[in-house]
Amino acid sequence: MYWRDDYERKVTNAKRAISKIKKGRSIFIGGGCGQPHTLVDELSEQSWALADNRIISPFTFSSSPFAPKKVSDTSQLGDPDHALDTSGTLFADKADYTPLHMSEIPLMIESGRIPVDVALVHVSPPDLHGYCSLGVAVDMTLSAVKSAKMVIAEVNRQMPRTLGDCFIHVSDIDHIIEVDYCVAHELDSDSTEDEVMDSIAASVATLVEDGATLQIGLGGLPNRVLRFLGDKKHLGVHTEMFSDGIIDLVEAGVITGKKKSIHPEKIITSFCIGSPRLMEFVDNNPTIEFHPCSYTNNPLVIGRNRSMVAINTAPFVDLTGQVTADRSAIDFYSSPGGQEDFVRGASYSEGGRSILALPSVDTSGEHSRIVAAFPRGGAVSSSREDIHYVVTEHGIAHLRGKSIAQRALELINIAHPRYRKDLLREAKELGYLPQDQSEIPYRGMPYPREYEHWETFGDQRLFIRPIKPTDEDMLKNFFYSFSERTLFQRFMAHRPTLDRELRMSEVNIDYDETMAFGAFLTDSHHSHELVALSDYRRDTKENTAEVSFMVRDDWQGKRLGTYLLNLMIRVGRQRGIKAFTAEVLASNTSMLNLFYRTGLDVNAKLEDDMYSVSFELQNPD
Repeated sequence: MYWRDDYERKVTNAKRAISKIKKGRSIFIGGGCGQPHTLVDELSEQSWALADNRIISPFTFSSSPFAPKKVSDTSQLGDPDHALDTSGTLFADKADYTPLHMSEIPLMIESGRIPVDVALVHVSPPDLHGYCSLGVAVDMTLSAVKSAKMVIAEVNRQMPRTLGDCFIHVSDIDHIIEVDYCVAHELDSDSTEDEVMDSIAASVATLVEDGATLQIGLGGLPNRVLRFLGDKKHLGVHTEMFSDGIIDLVEAGVITGKKKSIHPEKIITSFCIGSPRLMEFVDNNPTIEFHPCSYTNNPLVIGRNRSMVAINTAPFVDLTGQVTADRSAIDFYSSPGGQEDFVRGASYSEGGRSILALPSVDTSGEHSRIVAAFPRGGAVSSSREDIHYVVTEHGIAHLRGKSIAQRALELINIAHPRYRKDLLREAKELGYLPQDQSEIPYRGMPYPREYEHWETFGDQRLFIRPIKPTDEDMLKNFFYSFSERTLFQRFMAHRPTLDRELRMSEVNIDYDETMAFGAFLTDSHHSHELVALSDYRRDTKENTAEVSFMVRDDWQGKRLGTYLLNLMIRVGRQRGIKAFTAEVLASNTSMLNLFYRTGLDVNAKLEDDMYSVSFELQNPD
């Protein structure tokens, strides 16, 4: 036990320890729940004796006594779910920000590009061999300890002893301050009912498949997603940080890590933030490993996880899918933290997905968070190539593999309805969309998400939903999958091509006077294939609507047409439509039978090989 005498010699108080720091030195201060509060308070008290000291600090909750008033008056800028993350440098007379990927910061420190003379850190008591754990904040702190000429450590009886690459020996510490206080810091609760946030979180959860490995970004929205994952199986975690949200999923057997391709059955992280319950959960827990962010955030390491799902948020996304996470207009909003590392890592992953989740409007409700272009000074934090999905309370935009025009339409369709028409106009001005792009979907009723649902036909599930403008390419593929006979029965004439005007009219609807439903095949990567289409077009004068149907040849005879007709009848009744009408070739007996199977009073009049069909949408008995 040779280290015990060394330990006792190094024990001092905060005042003496801080007095050892010379003027002009670069001082690293551990962040998050690892911030050494006693030392920070003393450093602030003695700041009069110091000059030109550079303070380097990662994520912090509280106002820094060394930052200028503009920064130090608040620890949250912009989005209240996203605390200020300096991850850069603070000076006595100004604040500055060093743009770096989180995965790079430890290397910058160890190489001397970011010099560290003194490290103020927070550790657990030493074990029998003299090793202290860096506890709940390893991130870049381990590199600071390795590189600093002087290490001053608060040894806290209440700091959890975490496992992984997170230990320093007593011999590597120069001055020890013994303290005893709770290190927990509870983030703003995400347990309150919030219809918008719950809608977003529920949609994000649909993109997480069994066996996926998760990264959950900082903030209430990403963590709220965890509440909707209770029906998943064998999820894993490889993340920069986590909070209390994962505990219930671990205890419920949802998070097991059994399917992880690296570090199976282990939760991998660099820091955590949360309640006393979380501190107890991570203490000496062999299923959780803390590593420096040079490892946890390395995109090549992240990409080795199969089905890696990165879930993050940001203040703005533009119509091409670019994300800004560090600036709001000309002011710095936050460091993007590990977002860039993880969205890139998810792109490297086999079956990986990067998801950006955000409300459609800002907290004031006055500005769209989906914008045609970033405000002046806005910078790209994540490239359009790395963002696969964007989710708002109005739906999911599928961006991966989509053209600029397709992306613009996808994002306009999940923007707040109040801003969609303006976004469409701006997209045309920027050349993202053709000038003849229809405005109909943006001046009628909002897209009715309530009609989205799954149905099983035979041994296959289909996703049933209203048609969107983004379905134009799928409609084209749908059209060219038909036999000439089917096309003739539908259009009552030979139609060798599907011109753009007709395509536009089919997918640009107002969801009131016109309505259309599609049945979609969906594979594991959430791409869609249209197999059936039904629509109606209302005659407002007569209060009737003409209906039509197309079912792909290989799906005919599976009662899909019957299902869609009954759905149309239900919607027609809800919209107050008096009757449906249709024109049907006499040879198209299957379509006639479809109408008769409704059980309604069908009136069919034959004239020149054409039936004129009508039936009232009377309520069932």
